[in-house]
Amino acid sequence: MRISKRFELIGHRGAMAHAPENTLVSFQRAIDMGATMVELDVHLTRDGELVVIHDHELARTTTGSGLVEDMTLAEIRRFDAGIGIHADFRGQKVPTLQEVLEITSHHVALNIEIKAGRQTYPKIIDKLLDIIYQYDARNEIVISSFHRAYLREIRQEDAGIEVALLYSEAVPGILDEAIQEGWQGLHPWYKLVDRELLNEAHRLGLSVRAWTVNQLPDMVSLIRLGTDGICTNFPDILKSVVTELGID
Repeated sequence: MRISKRFELIGHRGAMAHAPENTLVSFQRAIDMGATMVELDVHLTRDGELVVIHDHELARTTTGSGLVEDMTLAEIRRFDAGIGIHADFRGQKVPTLQEVLEITSHHVALNIEIKAGRQTYPKIIDKLLDIIYQYDARNEIVISSFHRAYLREIRQEDAGIEVALLYSEAVPGILDEAIQEGWQGLHPWYKLVDRELLNEAHRLGLSVRAWTVNQLPDMVSLIRLGTDGICTNFPDILKSVVTELGID
Protein backbone atom coordinates (compact mmCIF):
# COMPACT_ATOMS: atom_id res chain seq x y z
CA MET A 1 0.00 0.00 0.00
CA ARG A 2 0.96 3.66 -0.37
CA ILE A 3 -0.20 6.64 1.63
CA SER A 4 -3.50 7.75 0.16
CA LYS A 5 -3.78 11.10 -1.57
CA ARG A 6 -7.39 11.16 -0.40
CA PHE A 7 -8.60 12.07 3.07
CA GLU A 8 -6.76 10.28 5.91
CA LEU A 9 -8.68 9.28 9.03
CA ILE A 10 -5.93 9.31 11.66
CA GLY A 11 -6.22 7.64 15.04
CA HIS A 12 -4.38 9.77 17.62
CA ARG A 13 -2.10 7.50 19.66
CA GLY A 14 -4.45 4.80 18.40
CA ALA A 15 -7.97 5.36 19.68
CA MET A 16 -7.08 7.03 22.95
CA ALA A 17 -10.66 7.95 23.83
CA HIS A 18 -11.38 4.22 23.98
CA ALA A 19 -8.12 2.55 25.07
CA PRO A 20 -4.80 3.39 26.74
CA GLU A 21 -2.84 5.68 24.46
CA ASN A 22 0.07 4.32 22.43
CA THR A 23 -0.65 0.67 23.25
CA LEU A 24 -1.21 -2.23 20.89
CA VAL A 25 -4.85 -2.51 21.92
CA SER A 26 -5.35 1.17 21.15
CA PHE A 27 -3.84 0.88 17.67
CA GLN A 28 -5.91 -2.19 16.87
CA ARG A 29 -9.04 -0.47 18.09
CA ALA A 30 -8.36 2.53 15.83
CA ILE A 31 -7.98 0.21 12.84
CA ASP A 32 -11.18 -1.62 13.75
CA MET A 33 -12.97 1.76 13.91
CA GLY A 34 -11.94 2.62 10.37
CA ALA A 35 -8.69 4.56 10.73
CA THR A 36 -6.66 4.69 7.53
CA MET A 37 -3.62 5.99 9.42
CA VAL A 38 -2.53 5.69 13.04
CA GLU A 39 -0.38 8.23 14.84
CA LEU A 40 2.17 7.41 17.53
CA ASP A 41 5.17 8.86 19.36
CA VAL A 42 8.66 7.38 19.70
CA HIS A 43 11.47 7.79 22.19
CA LEU A 44 14.85 6.06 22.39
CA THR A 45 15.75 3.90 25.40
CA ARG A 46 19.14 3.71 27.07
CA ASP A 47 19.86 0.47 25.20
CA GLY A 48 18.90 1.92 21.83
CA GLU A 49 15.35 0.63 21.37
CA LEU A 50 12.52 2.66 19.90
CA VAL A 51 9.55 2.61 22.26
CA VAL A 52 6.10 4.01 21.62
CA ILE A 53 5.22 6.49 24.35
CA HIS A 54 4.27 10.15 24.29
CA ASP A 55 6.07 11.58 27.31
CA HIS A 56 9.80 11.35 27.95
CA GLU A 57 8.87 10.27 31.50
CA LEU A 58 6.90 7.15 32.42
CA ALA A 59 4.71 8.35 35.29
CA ARG A 60 1.66 9.70 33.45
CA THR A 61 0.93 6.64 31.31
CA THR A 62 2.44 3.68 33.20
CA THR A 63 2.76 2.33 36.73
CA GLY A 64 6.44 3.24 36.69
CA SER A 65 8.48 6.42 36.86
CA GLY A 66 11.73 7.70 35.45
CA LEU A 67 12.98 8.98 32.12
CA VAL A 68 12.73 6.75 29.07
CA GLU A 69 16.28 7.64 27.97
CA ASP A 70 17.68 6.47 31.33
CA MET A 71 16.04 3.04 31.20
CA THR A 72 16.42 -0.12 29.16
CA LEU A 73 13.56 -1.68 27.26
CA ALA A 74 13.43 -4.53 29.78
CA GLU A 75 13.14 -2.07 32.66
CA ILE A 76 10.31 -0.17 30.97
CA ARG A 77 8.48 -3.42 30.21
CA ARG A 78 8.17 -4.18 33.91
CA PHE A 79 5.47 -1.52 34.17
CA ASP A 80 1.82 -1.64 33.16
CA ALA A 81 0.63 0.85 30.53
CA GLY A 82 -3.05 -0.03 30.68
CA ILE A 83 -4.30 -0.47 34.23
CA GLY A 84 -4.44 3.29 34.83
CA ILE A 85 -7.27 3.58 32.30
CA HIS A 86 -9.36 0.55 33.26
CA ALA A 87 -8.87 -2.90 34.76
CA ASP A 88 -9.83 -4.40 31.40
CA PHE A 89 -6.55 -3.13 30.01
CA ARG A 90 -4.35 -4.60 32.73
CA GLY A 91 -1.16 -6.06 31.29
CA GLN A 92 -0.69 -3.68 28.38
CA LYS A 93 2.97 -2.75 28.00
CA VAL A 94 4.78 0.12 26.33
CA PRO A 95 5.27 -1.35 22.84
CA THR A 96 8.25 -1.18 20.55
CA LEU A 97 7.88 0.37 17.13
CA GLN A 98 8.44 -3.08 15.61
CA GLU A 99 5.45 -4.46 17.51
CA VAL A 100 3.23 -1.69 16.15
CA LEU A 101 4.46 -2.32 12.61
CA GLU A 102 3.46 -5.96 12.98
CA ILE A 103 -0.12 -4.66 13.23
CA THR A 104 -0.03 -1.77 10.76
CA SER A 105 2.47 -2.67 8.05
CA HIS A 106 0.81 -3.02 4.63
CA HIS A 107 -2.63 -2.52 6.23
CA VAL A 108 -2.84 1.13 7.29
CA ALA A 109 -0.49 4.09 7.06
CA LEU A 110 1.58 5.16 10.05
CA ASN A 111 2.35 8.67 11.29
CA ILE A 112 5.45 8.49 13.48
CA GLU A 113 6.15 11.54 15.63
CA ILE A 114 9.76 11.69 16.80
CA LYS A 115 10.09 13.07 20.32
CA ALA A 116 13.02 14.25 22.42
CA GLY A 117 14.23 13.53 25.93
CA ARG A 118 16.42 16.00 27.78
CA GLN A 119 17.51 16.95 24.27
CA THR A 120 17.07 15.48 20.81
CA TYR A 121 18.29 11.91 20.44
CA PRO A 122 21.47 11.85 18.30
CA LYS A 123 21.03 8.27 17.02
CA ILE A 124 17.27 7.97 16.70
CA ILE A 125 17.05 8.54 12.94
CA ASP A 126 19.41 5.69 12.06
CA LYS A 127 17.44 3.33 14.29
CA LEU A 128 14.12 4.52 12.89
CA LEU A 129 15.18 4.10 9.27
CA ASP A 130 16.56 0.62 9.96
CA ILE A 131 13.17 -0.46 11.30
CA ILE A 132 11.26 1.13 8.42
CA TYR A 133 13.43 -0.69 5.89
CA GLN A 134 13.09 -3.94 7.82
CA TYR A 135 9.33 -3.78 7.30
CA ASP A 136 9.53 -2.43 3.74
CA ALA A 137 7.28 0.37 4.96
CA ARG A 138 8.83 3.55 3.59
CA ASN A 139 5.90 4.24 1.24
CA GLU A 140 3.29 3.96 3.97
CA ILE A 141 4.88 6.12 6.65
CA VAL A 142 4.84 9.84 7.42
CA ILE A 143 7.47 11.03 9.86
CA SER A 144 6.55 14.17 11.77
CA SER A 145 8.13 16.24 14.49
CA PHE A 146 8.25 19.63 16.12
CA HIS A 147 12.05 19.26 15.91
CA ARG A 148 13.21 20.39 12.49
CA ALA A 149 16.66 18.79 12.88
CA TYR A 150 15.08 15.34 12.78
CA LEU A 151 13.21 16.11 9.57
CA ARG A 152 16.32 17.54 7.93
CA GLU A 153 18.29 14.41 8.79
CA ILE A 154 15.63 12.17 7.29
CA ARG A 155 15.55 14.27 4.12
CA GLN A 156 19.32 13.85 3.84
CA GLU A 157 19.21 10.11 4.44
CA ASP A 158 16.11 9.19 2.41
CA ALA A 159 14.23 11.89 0.52
CA GLY A 160 11.60 9.34 -0.50
CA ILE A 161 10.05 9.13 2.96
CA GLU A 162 7.41 11.77 3.59
CA VAL A 163 8.21 14.22 6.37
CA ALA A 164 5.81 16.74 7.92
CA LEU A 165 6.42 19.63 10.29
CA LEU A 166 4.27 19.74 13.41
CA TYR A 167 3.40 23.14 14.81
CA SER A 168 1.03 24.49 17.44
CA GLU A 169 1.08 28.22 16.76
CA ALA A 170 1.29 30.39 13.67
CA VAL A 171 4.66 30.18 11.90
CA PRO A 172 5.41 33.15 9.63
CA GLY A 173 6.47 31.98 6.19
CA ILE A 174 5.58 28.35 6.90
CA LEU A 175 4.82 27.57 3.25
CA ASP A 176 8.09 29.07 2.04
CA GLU A 177 9.91 27.10 4.73
CA ALA A 178 8.23 23.88 3.67
CA ILE A 179 9.31 24.30 0.06
CA GLN A 180 12.83 25.39 0.96
CA GLU A 181 13.35 22.57 3.45
CA GLY A 182 11.59 19.88 1.45
CA TRP A 183 8.81 19.10 3.90
CA GLN A 184 6.10 17.26 1.97
CA GLY A 185 3.45 17.86 4.62
CA LEU A 186 2.31 20.25 7.32
CA HIS A 187 0.67 19.06 10.55
CA PRO A 188 -0.77 22.14 12.27
CA TRP A 189 -2.98 22.42 15.32
CA TYR A 190 -6.44 22.35 13.85
CA LYS A 191 -7.34 25.92 14.80
CA LEU A 192 -4.56 27.16 12.50
CA VAL A 193 -6.13 25.57 9.42
CA ASP A 194 -8.10 27.84 7.10
CA ARG A 195 -8.99 27.93 3.43
CA GLU A 196 -6.09 30.23 2.53
CA LEU A 197 -3.54 27.85 4.04
CA LEU A 198 -5.10 24.83 2.36
CA ASN A 199 -5.41 26.44 -1.05
CA GLU A 200 -1.81 27.62 -1.11
CA ALA A 201 -0.44 24.39 0.38
CA HIS A 202 -2.28 22.33 -2.22
CA ARG A 203 -1.07 24.60 -5.01
CA LEU A 204 2.46 23.85 -3.84
CA GLY A 205 1.79 20.12 -3.60
CA LEU A 206 1.81 19.94 0.21
CA SER A 207 -0.50 17.81 2.35
CA VAL A 208 -2.14 19.38 5.41
CA ARG A 209 -3.30 17.11 8.23
CA ALA A 210 -4.84 18.73 11.30
CA TRP A 211 -4.54 17.66 14.95
CA THR A 212 -6.23 16.91 17.41
CA VAL A 213 -9.90 17.23 16.41
CA ASN A 214 -12.43 15.68 18.78
CA GLN A 215 -15.64 17.63 18.17
CA LEU A 216 -17.96 16.60 15.35
CA PRO A 217 -18.66 20.17 14.05
CA ASP A 218 -14.90 20.82 13.75
CA MET A 219 -14.46 17.56 11.85
CA VAL A 220 -17.18 18.50 9.39
CA SER A 221 -15.81 22.02 8.91
CA LEU A 222 -12.24 20.86 8.27
CA ILE A 223 -13.31 18.18 5.84
CA ARG A 224 -15.40 20.66 3.88
CA LEU A 225 -12.44 23.05 3.75
CA GLY A 226 -10.42 20.31 2.04
CA THR A 227 -8.08 19.21 4.83
CA ASP A 228 -6.09 16.13 3.76
CA GLY A 229 -6.40 14.35 7.09
CA ILE A 230 -7.67 14.70 10.64
CA CYS A 231 -6.03 13.25 13.73
CA THR A 232 -8.56 12.41 16.44
CA ASN A 233 -9.03 10.56 19.71
CA PHE A 234 -12.39 9.38 18.33
CA PRO A 235 -11.81 7.55 15.04
CA ASP A 236 -15.30 6.05 15.34
CA ILE A 237 -16.92 9.50 15.29
CA LEU A 238 -14.71 10.69 12.45
CA LYS A 239 -15.55 7.54 10.50
CA SER A 240 -19.26 8.30 10.86
CA VAL A 241 -18.62 11.84 9.59
CA VAL A 242 -16.70 10.79 6.49
CA THR A 243 -19.34 8.17 5.75
CA GLU A 244 -22.13 10.71 6.12
CA LEU A 245 -20.30 13.13 3.83
CA GLY A 246 -19.63 10.38 1.31
CA ILE A 247 -15.87 10.78 1.14
CA ASP A 248 -14.68 7.37 2.37
